[in-house]
Amino acid sequence: MTDAMRKRLLLMALILLGCVSLRATERVYISTDRTAYLAGDRLWCSLFCVDENGRLSEQSAVAYVELASADGVAVQQKIALLGGRGSGEFSLPRHMATGTYRLMAYTALEGARGALTGSRILSIYQTSSLSRVKGGVAIGQPAQLHFPADTSVALEAQVNRVIRQGSPFTLTLSGAVSDVAVSVYHEDELFQAPVSSLDGFMQAFPLADAQPGGKVEYEGEIIHATTRGASAGSLALLSFSGAPEDAYLSKVQEDGSIEFVTSNIYGDREMVCEVVEDNKDIRIRIQDNYLHPAAGLLAPLALNQDMRSALIRRKEGLQHQLQADSLALFLPRREDMLLSSVEWERCHLDDYTRFPTVQEIIVEILPTVRLRQKGGKHFLEVAVTDGINNHRNFKDKILAMVDGVVISDLRLLLDFDAMLLEDIDVCRDPLVSGSVLYNGVVNFITKNNYVTAIRFPDQVSVVDFQGVRYPLAYLGGVPAQGSDRRELLYWHPSLSVQGSTRIPLTAPAYEGRFRVVAEGLSADGKPVRAVTSFEVR
Repeated sequence: MTDAMRKRLLLMALILLGCVSLRATERVYISTDRTAYLAGDRLWCSLFCVDENGRLSEQSAVAYVELASADGVAVQQKIALLGGRGSGEFSLPRHMATGTYRLMAYTALEGARGALTGSRILSIYQTSSLSRVKGGVAIGQPAQLHFPADTSVALEAQVNRVIRQGSPFTLTLSGAVSDVAVSVYHEDELFQAPVSSLDGFMQAFPLADAQPGGKVEYEGEIIHATTRGASAGSLALLSFSGAPEDAYLSKVQEDGSIEFVTSNIYGDREMVCEVVEDNKDIRIRIQDNYLHPAAGLLAPLALNQDMRSALIRRKEGLQHQLQADSLALFLPRREDMLLSSVEWERCHLDDYTRFPTVQEIIVEILPTVRLRQKGGKHFLEVAVTDGINNHRNFKDKILAMVDGVVISDLRLLLDFDAMLLEDIDVCRDPLVSGSVLYNGVVNFITKNNYVTAIRFPDQVSVVDFQGVRYPLAYLGGVPAQGSDRRELLYWHPSLSVQGSTRIPLTAPAYEGRFRVVAEGLSADGKPVRAVTSFEVR
């Protein structure tokens, strides 16, 4: 084979590879614990992100979730994805209007185009006012209930048909090795929306019209910003209060844009973005990644007197809603952050004589940290050690933080009230972010996240940032106080079923009919589903 032929074959292979990559896309199916809620309820969800061939996608690390009605978007959330699976929970706003809503999920690669494909229709009731979605409610109409029928597709759910109030019982799932979302909830007159299914969603694959909608977010959310007055090539910093591991660096592009590739920030935090320049006229604006897909055609929500007792009972139960932080289980999440693996040396300031200024604390308490000044600017140095922990020398280029927020101008730190500090963490290991090398990190930790009290200059952008939801499962914990009025008895967004899996549960303290729904994908990517019901008496 001649060199010319080799080059031609290589070029054809590259072109073919490019064509394949252009066809790569994703679709997201979203499953929820129920299909009917009261405004103020907690909603639990599970996501299945699959590629154009119907396999769990290894591409995107974050999905965007939007709940919308004919009145527009009511809720926006972000869910982290790991190997195509993701989960989270959030509370519905208490001011939401009564009506039919569509819950949609999509990735940046997919775009809003396919958001309806794996969406779910939800009924939401407002019990504190007469607020209703415009044209979305039918008064006096009989409720068309759509309870899921008992089914078993490669998965079987077994439970006693009658269970006494307040007594323990066991749910057994058996069948194909699979990853499933499992919900055990109370059925009542409020469940009206037809329930979509994962097996119906999967019948659309492989996609014939697979076209990507945007950039792949492989590591996590890509945060975009635009600047005014910043010079191209200037260093840009992004950090978050309470999260020293989430610090990101980038460069200002020729058009003034900045792109931060994050590893997903969990929880809602205060975000600080800064371009390191001596220019007080710089302004930074953080862009919104939500695409606001339309809710599409939604049938009006029927309201009638037959629902009165169910609404009253639900409202009473809402007063004693379970606390997710005490009765929920945190599930594995992606850990791939700048400072997640470094070793910290902690100094607890209450163990020392208190000094009135930050400068005195550094001088008198921190032997491995020095404060220096050059050209009218302050900077920190940290003692670098060898393998037997002997001090070699002090090096500069240290990343200074307060509660995880990067402080490029140390005058802000030196002017800070030293009595608000509680701990100081020092890292003496070098770390690299992009093309920038730091010889260490010093993080000043306040008593109650008082970094918010720092008055940053106008060229620094400080905004409230919505991070991805923590992946949680509710395993049926019973409230320690009050009557057990739980509507949701169990929710696991990503349960591994291997052979026979037994789930211990406790019946609530009221009578009713309860439904078990388990759906997911088997180890070979085939849909599995099991639905059954039982009575509590």
